[in-house]
Amino acid sequence: MFFSWGAALIDAWLAVVGGLTGVAGKASRAWKALPGDLLGLIVMRGSGIAAPNRTVDAGDVTALVVEDPRVGRYLDLGLIPIHAQTLGRYVFCRGPLDDRTLAHECEHIRQWQRWGPLYLALYFGSSGFAFLSGRHAYRDNRFETAARARADRDF
Repeated sequence: MFFSWGAALIDAWLAVVGGLTGVAGKASRAWKALPGDLLGLIVMRGSGIAAPNRTVDAGDVTALVVEDPRVGRYLDLGLIPIHAQTLGRYVFCRGPLDDRTLAHECEHIRQWQRWGPLYLALYFGSSGFAFLSGRHAYRDNRFETAARARADRDF
């Protein structure tokens, strides 16, 4: 319930300030970009990659796709095997992404844009809540279920 109400409030706020110019418009764009895009840029450059391999326009979002084996150094740092990961608009994968996975990751871009700097805390909080409720921390994470639903809808 918290996620639904929070999302509705943030969506309303972004709709109001998104059409504004000046400071309010810049605040809306910064909310959508930080800290995800900054983290994505750091991971990309830290992996020795100068630029994304390709840019994909997926309707309302643009994905900066980094498909490179060097990304494996970053992806392997986690406790679970990761095929792809999104940080802001950056989508990281060791090799070419299939369309279904890209649709899944584009939903995470939408989530980053909606929740902005709150996204990571909410994402990990959702995993923690699922785990403490006796469910699977990854599979039952609300952000992951939404991304799977988007991929199912699109493909």
